[in-house]
Amino acid sequence: MFFEAPHMNMMKRTEQIGTFSGAPTPLRARMRLPLYLSLYLPLCLLFIGLAMPAAGDQTDPALDSLFTDLVRTGSQAEAEQLTSEIWSRWIASDGDADADRLMQSGMALMNRGMLDGAEQVFSQLIQDHPDFAEAWNKRATVRFLLGNDAGSRRDIARVIDLEPRHFGALSGLGMINMRSGDLQAALQAFEAALRVNPHLNQAVDVTRQLREQLRGQPL
Repeated sequence: MFFEAPHMNMMKRTEQIGTFSGAPTPLRARMRLPLYLSLYLPLCLLFIGLAMPAAGDQTDPALDSLFTDLVRTGSQAEAEQLTSEIWSRWIASDGDADADRLMQSGMALMNRGMLDGAEQVFSQLIQDHPDFAEAWNKRATVRFLLGNDAGSRRDIARVIDLEPRHFGALSGLGMINMRSGDLQAALQAFEAALRVNPHLNQAVDVTRQLREQLRGQPL
């Protein structure tokens, strides 16, 4: 269980940025902070509590078979196990102990709600390892939580360039587009995430709501 007391500081910090600007539509009224937390944080903070990541990285050849199995499986339990294995490989570096230390340090700061410090750590990790996709994704997460959508969007673009199957980053892009009111772009991002991981239940729900909302809009 990863979402207990250690996450309360972060949840309080995000209350300041968890609402949409402008007059809320029925969909936007439902997509405030609780759903942001239920959709985005489980993807990006899944392994904060682990002392060390499993061996592997974004270039691990095992990822191909994991993603194939993830799309094919009809078992939610198996899907959760496969998703965990994918995340463990993304979070790990290619064997660099300093990179793993910085990743764990940054995630620990996120866990305590110390987002400014976490951003600095992930920026250092990116500087040292510019091709480490998960370092970019973690900084994108922090910047999203800080309300820096432009910075988060730039980081997500780099994540997707390095790992096009990164359903966490694609979901994050959907959240940014929702917060800016671009529901069509949000739908496209969530659909892209679901193509590589169809077992993101919250994303399935949000996608359905987005489609309903967009059907009601004039062409």
